[in-house]
Amino acid sequence: SDYVNHVVVCGYDESTHLLLEALELNLKMMTETRVVFFDDQERPRDLPPDFLWVQGDPTKESELEKVRLTHASAVIVAGARDIGPQAADAATILTVFTIRSHMKLMRKLTSRRRQPLYVVAEILDTENVDHARKAGADEVIETRRIGAAMIAHAIAFHGTANTMSRVLLSGAHSVYIGRIPGGPTEPVQYGELLTEMALSKRGGLVIGVRTEDGVDVINPPKSLVLKPDSLLIYLAESPLLTPPE
Repeated sequence: SDYVNHVVVCGYDESTHLLLEALELNLKMMTETRVVFFDDQERPRDLPPDFLWVQGDPTKESELEKVRLTHASAVIVAGARDIGPQAADAATILTVFTIRSHMKLMRKLTSRRRQPLYVVAEILDTENVDHARKAGADEVIETRRIGAAMIAHAIAFHGTANTMSRVLLSGAHSVYIGRIPGGPTEPVQYGELLTEMALSKRGGLVIGVRTEDGVDVINPPKSLVLKPDSLLIYLAESPLLTPPE
C-alpha cells in the first residue's frame, strides 16, 4: 500500500512547488517513501504524478484517517502564503494539535509503531514558535526568519549566504545527526573522539554536538566531555553515522 511509512504534507498553495523540489531531492535515497499531499482543495493540475493527493481538512480530526495518519512516518505542516502570517500560523498550530490529539485517540493502533510520528511545522511569525512546539511539533522551522538572517549576514560578511545556500539547496553536502560510533559507555572528550573517528576520511565533517539535554553546540571546544548518549552534527554527501531513533 502507498499509505504505509509515507510522508503527509498538510497544505498546498502557489509556493508549494519549492517544497516539491526539495522533497524530490531529499527523498531520492528513500525510494519506497511516498509523499501524500492533504488539503481541502481539488488536486492541482500541475502536481507531478509521483505525488499522491487526498482532499480533506487536516484541522478536522474526523478526516485525518483519509491519509492513514496512524501508519505515516512523518507529517509536514506547511505555512500558507495566501493569507496573513498570523492566520497561517494559527492554522498550522491547530493542525499540529489536531494531529497529536488524533494519535492519542488512536493509541491502540499506534502502540506497535517502531518510532512515533514525527511532525515538522513551518511557522512564519517568531512569536508563534513556542505555541507550535506546545501543540506537539517535533521541529519548528522559521522560514522567513532564516531567510532574513541570511540576507542580513551577507551584508556584513560577504559570501556567507552563498555558502549556506549551497549547503541547504545543492543536494551535495547536507547536515546530518548521528550516534557516536562504537556506542561508548563512558564519557568521551570531543577532541579525542574526532581524532579517533577520522570522519573526514569518509567524506564527513563534524561541526557540532547535540547534548543529552537536546542542546545543540556548534564548534564546541575540543576539551568538551560528551556523555555516551550525545549525538554528533556533521556535514556529508550522505548519512555516515547511525541516526538517532
